[in-house]
Amino acid sequence: MKDFFISYTANDVQWATWISKILEEAGYTTVLQAKDFRPGSNFGFEMLHAAESDKIIAIFSQDYFASIYTMPEWAAAFQADPTGAKRMIIPFKVKPCTPPKMLKSLVYADLVGKDQETAKQLILDAVAKETPFDLSKAEFPGAEASAKETPAPISNKAAAESLLEVLDTAWTTFQAQVKLRNKLAQKVKDRIPDTKRLQYEEFFHEYFDQMTANELILHRTIRAYTANVLAEYNQSALDLLKQNRALLSDIPRLKELKAHLELWLAKFKGIFESTPSSCLVYVGVEEKKGFPVGIEGELREYLR
Repeated sequence: MKDFFISYTANDVQWATWISKILEEAGYTTVLQAKDFRPGSNFGFEMLHAAESDKIIAIFSQDYFASIYTMPEWAAAFQADPTGAKRMIIPFKVKPCTPPKMLKSLVYADLVGKDQETAKQLILDAVAKETPFDLSKAEFPGAEASAKETPAPISNKAAAESLLEVLDTAWTTFQAQVKLRNKLAQKVKDRIPDTKRLQYEEFFHEYFDQMTANELILHRTIRAYTANVLAEYNQSALDLLKQNRALLSDIPRLKELKAHLELWLAKFKGIFESTPSSCLVYVGVEEKKGFPVGIEGELREYLR
């Protein structure tokens, strides 16, 4: 049994291999697809063997949460240790992203923007069996510290940074969903002659009862993206806008985003959740409250 199985997506392979190197130089053993899954080996067998590792290291990024292949890698460990008491999943955040609901409660080591030595130390501290925090160096902050005023609410800049992170992660998830959406639509069109020309949302609802078993698997996967990831990110974005209304004055087009999110979530809660044939929620064609294209660029310009 190896110490760690490193779960990652192809776009983060450089991070995964570097983390594997740091751990092995420190005396740990790791399983890494890039180095351990050799040509000619059985991928399914190798994955089963990797899953027997003592712990899983999850490389958090937008791509990681958008991938349908990483979930099985950490789901079994999460189910075996839902409270995190055994620390069976140790996450490292390597790019700006917002973890989805199931993983949000896990404390991660944040490597974003850290220099090499700091990142290396954070990795070794995270996997250590005992906490490296030295309480003997703690000092009394003084009576004046307790008399300070309550910190001000989150600044507009911090709110903009958080909003941009949520939108970027949601966009990566949406792109992954689009690939499956196109694949499912093509499968149905190839099999059923003279299909109606409909928007994707209506198209899948129209032909839901005629889908094959394989097509229904794709449909459920697309639906899971909407229900478990996009709904959460859209709600988070709307909450940020409601809690930081001054930001809407600084960036007027955020009012368009707020209207879009409110309608998207109303449609999600009012129609999608109670309609099994729905796998997508689109707002903008008929409602004319589509996502304000380019708003991420405006947020980045605002932060500059």
